[in-house]
Amino acid sequence: MGATERQAAGSPSPGPGMSLERERSLVMFVVGFSTLLTTLGMSGITLALPAIGREFGMSIGQTRWVLLAFLLASSSMMLIAGRLGDLFGLRRVFLVGFWIIGVASLLCGLAPLFPALAAARALHGVGGALVMAAGPALLTTNFPPEQRGRVLGTVSTATYAGLTAGPIIGGLLVTWVSWRGVFLLNVPLSALVLVLAHRHLPSPKSREGGRMDVPGAMLLLTGLPLLMLPLAMGGTDRPAWLPAAGAAGVLLVGLFSLVELRSPHPLLDLRLFRNREFTGSVAAALFNYIALFILILLMPFHFEEGRGLDAWQAGLFMTAQPAVMALVAFPAGRASDRLGTRNLCIAGMAVMAAGLAALSALGPDSPLLLAGLFLAIAGLGTGIFISPNSSSLMGAAARHQQGVASAVLAVSRNLGMLVGTATGAGVFLLAGGQSGVAWTPGDFSAFRTALLVAAGAAALSAVCSLWRSHPSHTQLGPARRDATGDR
Repeated sequence: MGATERQAAGSPSPGPGMSLERERSLVMFVVGFSTLLTTLGMSGITLALPAIGREFGMSIGQTRWVLLAFLLASSSMMLIAGRLGDLFGLRRVFLVGFWIIGVASLLCGLAPLFPALAAARALHGVGGALVMAAGPALLTTNFPPEQRGRVLGTVSTATYAGLTAGPIIGGLLVTWVSWRGVFLLNVPLSALVLVLAHRHLPSPKSREGGRMDVPGAMLLLTGLPLLMLPLAMGGTDRPAWLPAAGAAGVLLVGLFSLVELRSPHPLLDLRLFRNREFTGSVAAALFNYIALFILILLMPFHFEEGRGLDAWQAGLFMTAQPAVMALVAFPAGRASDRLGTRNLCIAGMAVMAAGLAALSALGPDSPLLLAGLFLAIAGLGTGIFISPNSSSLMGAAARHQQGVASAVLAVSRNLGMLVGTATGAGVFLLAGGQSGVAWTPGDFSAFRTALLVAAGAAALSAVCSLWRSHPSHTQLGPARRDATGDR
């Protein structure tokens, strides 16, 4: 590709003495490596919750704010982070995000009181939003559309590799150092990413005109956390004010939508959702994560309370799913560049639904290796789906909207996690299941019902993928038209 073509594609010019391909490889390495280190550090935090509760004298319901503070802050900031990337440069947003993650991790590790820890985790969520919004968009804006699936597959592989190794490393740190070590690990990791990013991420050309939609941002920052709280705080100890908070969230998010429709510089251009490719990909991602997190919530209880395994044994079996996802995500992304994304997404969700249905049939005497096999099948389906669907979603947005599109993908993941967790717990309890005790036949029956609901969510994800445009249109979305100047 010559200089003229690079300029038409909008890619940053390579540095002195550096070929375009080498620069792209370095961008992919930095984003992939940062994703690996981020998920490695974050996925081990759940192993620290019991120790945090013991040190501060907190119940499980209180210590969950270590997770909720991060989740609510990152979800609320995600679209704002994506818009900041589109306005001021993805590289700059990515770097600021890791600076915030490093500082917040240090504050978490040194927190003297639990409120300070929760506040530092909220700050951590802000940094996480900046990184999660900028990372995939850095790839899609530095690589040509025909390589989009491959590079997004690299990020997915790094994500699931971190999710596989994180709990193991987190458990070792909690056991041999303390729960603070899980947070403090992020400090040198963030410093390492910052050094690599400063050296190897190219400086972008001048951005297109525009400005931040401040009224929309304020409505989103207040409305989205209120809307998500009822999902995040499900259970028997729900505070009396929670329904009112949810209703206020619905109202504020509705007002946000009206403001966006009238704004000359919207935070989220709602016209994106007129594109079947974009809307179908978002909906498919949401249902995929709902199914995934129903499984992630209930399988540890199945192994520990239903089958009598120790926590480390249950964790060992649970790694079957993310390990297979990590192995499959990259080749699935490469295949989507050649074959299109739609059929791979449908096939992946069909395989996941089959794996979940098979897991639902597990009983107290089923071979444990069979449970590991079915988890691997569910992971295979998700691994086939993730990269092609992400490629489809990002390809449906114009080049100057890549930051926002990446943020929408991240919001669908967070929302799917909340809905999946709430749905899994709710269905299990309503079907007569109990936790904290050895399972009876009624508990296995409730587990079966909840896993079948998860299989239904995976099937709905396949339907959403089927509803999208024909696969030939996937390869020539707005991102490709921007690159070729055929807008």
